[in-house]
Amino acid sequence: MISTRRLNFLRSFKFCILTFSLIIITFIFIDIPFFQFSRTFDGFIFNFFKNFIDPLSDFFDPFNIILLCLFLIFINLNVHKIIKNDIKLRTLELRTGFSSEKVKSSFSLINLICKHFIYSLAGAGIVCNLLKYIGGVSRPKYFFLEGYDRINFFNFEHKVNSFPSGHTQAAFTLAILLIIYTNRFTLLILIFAILMGISRIFMSMHFPSDLLFGAYIGSLTPLLIFEYFFKEKINMILKSNKISLIDLGKLLYNRVFI
Repeated sequence: MISTRRLNFLRSFKFCILTFSLIIITFIFIDIPFFQFSRTFDGFIFNFFKNFIDPLSDFFDPFNIILLCLFLIFINLNVHKIIKNDIKLRTLELRTGFSSEKVKSSFSLINLICKHFIYSLAGAGIVCNLLKYIGGVSRPKYFFLEGYDRINFFNFEHKVNSFPSGHTQAAFTLAILLIIYTNRFTLLILIFAILMGISRIFMSMHFPSDLLFGAYIGSLTPLLIFEYFFKEKINMILKSNKISLIDLGKLLYNRVFI
């Protein structure tokens, strides 16, 4: 059974008020001085974010993850034919050590998880980009170097769609998804998400308030989608079958060769 009880604070009204209060304070009082202060850091810090963390952000781009999930769903489209084929089903049972019921349930679970990833990454991305357009906040490099106004409401121009940070939103969406399904390495996953967000400051693309808002959207969206659309279905499968991520990986590996 998957429990998100430890993440429920993200859904609370108090946390929402606290987050938006912090975002407003940061936007007004902290963004500019903190960004200017970051320019005094040693070149090693800039190189670390530019050469290591920023490429990681590109590798874990939401589009790449969505394509992977769509591929997994695609290869399982004809799974009902495999299940109805006694020889193929028996082969899967022998190779994985699963019962026929566990094979069927595992395929259903894979599809549900993939859909949760797709809906979360796409949904959070859409919300984030709509807010970028509405806010029209200038990116640091253009605010400082080209004299753009801090706010340019309802503007599609890339130079003025800093708020919220899309990279940070994507990093935290993926982080929460991984935390929900792995239930381990939480601290390590969050550290990587935070570093991906911070890298945007050192790439001169975002202010701190952009990161805070992006992180909030990215954290809340997959949790709400799970609670309202997937939790009951997924836990119903897990209640009847003990299935781990290793089990799902084993099944997918053998599915490729059948």
